[in-house]
Amino acid sequence: MNSSAKSFGLLKPGPLSQSPKDPTAPWAGSQVLLFFGLYLVLQFVAGALALNSAELPDPTIDLEQTSELTGGSALTETEATPAESEQEVTEEPSNKGPSAPLLTRDQARPLFMASMILNGLLILLILFYVSLWQRRNPTASSFLLGTNSTVSSCLKSGLFACLAWLPIHLFLALIWSAVLTAFGHELNPQIAISLFGEAVEEGDYSLITFLVINIILIAPWLEELLFRGLLFRWLLGYRSVIASAVLSGVIFGVVHDSLASIFPIAALGVALALLYNRTGSLLTVILFHTFFNSIMISSLFLIQSAGIAE
Repeated sequence: MNSSAKSFGLLKPGPLSQSPKDPTAPWAGSQVLLFFGLYLVLQFVAGALALNSAELPDPTIDLEQTSELTGGSALTETEATPAESEQEVTEEPSNKGPSAPLLTRDQARPLFMASMILNGLLILLILFYVSLWQRRNPTASSFLLGTNSTVSSCLKSGLFACLAWLPIHLFLALIWSAVLTAFGHELNPQIAISLFGEAVEEGDYSLITFLVINIILIAPWLEELLFRGLLFRWLLGYRSVIASAVLSGVIFGVVHDSLASIFPIAALGVALALLYNRTGSLLTVILFHTFFNSIMISSLFLIQSAGIAE
């Protein structure tokens, strides 16, 4: 495996090879901690906004008020009919069905709107810091383009790499799903993916818009800046290419909220890190990630739309 990987140049020293004191490395540990800390804080803030925006029913409404509103007579627990009592006995909760969603669509809408704004600001903050660093190091290669890349070459490289990775990713996802199923684990998708499918079924276009912007535009830029541009590049100063790629990839997989996708997403993170190391162009992996998310979300939309049509 090592010989085949080396034959493709994945593990050879690339444009990002560096030491902790290398002036081409823009990140110190303090900057990595700062930006990842901001990332976690912003996710907490967005989540708090979503939970606070939920419209919960008023618990002070009692049975008599409910009866007056509905125009019927309210039955107390002791006045339940025999048929209802029998139904309550026979209907037992099942643990085999899918678990209830953690977020309702009413909660998800402000969550992803806040995430779009806050994470967008974090992207701009990171890029602003990079621009300041580049001014102080004018001889260093471009942080986004690397040494010899252009936007056009990044587009081509990102697209071709994404298309080459897709069958590998699907194979890994199938293997991982089989392993989880064998051990009795539910294959629950990521919250964003589950909400997107629900939004398509219900025709909730405002939620669809927020999700698409976050998944296709915000996530590729933010995640590549954080996990490849910061974390992987910083780790290269202390660890080998493969160790840095695996460690950053595992962390990348863990922060996604689904056990069903943690392994294939971690593998995706490793592949993106190796591609970044080989090309030296962060824009290439950002576009790879953009194409990947676009293909996945478009496929889900087509599948959900076909199911609605039937």
